[in-house]
Amino acid sequence: MRSKLLLLFLISISFVNCAVKQIRIAPNFESSLDKFKRLTVAIDSSSKVNKVEASLVKSMAEQELAHHKEFIVYPDPSSKNQNCKSPVGKSQGVLTLKLDETLNGTTPSFFVWLSPATFGPSLDGIKISIQAQIQKCDSKDVLWEGTASSSYFMGGDEEATLRTSYENKYGKSVGPKVLPYYDILKSLLDKIASPVLNEAEQDEKIEVESGS
Repeated sequence: MRSKLLLLFLISISFVNCAVKQIRIAPNFESSLDKFKRLTVAIDSSSKVNKVEASLVKSMAEQELAHHKEFIVYPDPSSKNQNCKSPVGKSQGVLTLKLDETLNGTTPSFFVWLSPATFGPSLDGIKISIQAQIQKCDSKDVLWEGTASSSYFMGGDEEATLRTSYENKYGKSVGPKVLPYYDILKSLLDKIASPVLNEAEQDEKIEVESGS
């Protein structure tokens, strides 16, 4: 009897132990990707993170959209295009990210290990929450929305190259947070469908990324 109860408990944990909590997709989102291919990335001004962490996540999101989703990502260093307030270049929309982090909680490490998407953070850990939306600027329609939340232990040596790359750009202080932010952001942005670029659009992408 106890073994059955334990099995049911573990099965229930597996269903709730997912960083991505909710995804909403407009009915016309995927069909719009025939023409909707140019974005900027903005960090919501109400985010509860420091400027360095905001810059870190913004850079990660731009890299993910450009290199794994094939969007043409126009640079917007100051997040002026938050909620389509100030479109940049030929950008047609904006991915806006609202961030929240909690450090050094009181949750026992065992519970965080068992279900990081439910519990945490631990004493030496971090809990990250992200609300994301893609808005089309000409119509102001929200085409895609997603939320994710999970706890992480900090200080691991996995993916040392990725960590070092962002430490060199944003300083040693972000090092322990690089992998947690990368993991949860990738989990969320993986849910976005990707456009397909034609030859002219591929040239435009190269020009934008080279800064020319």
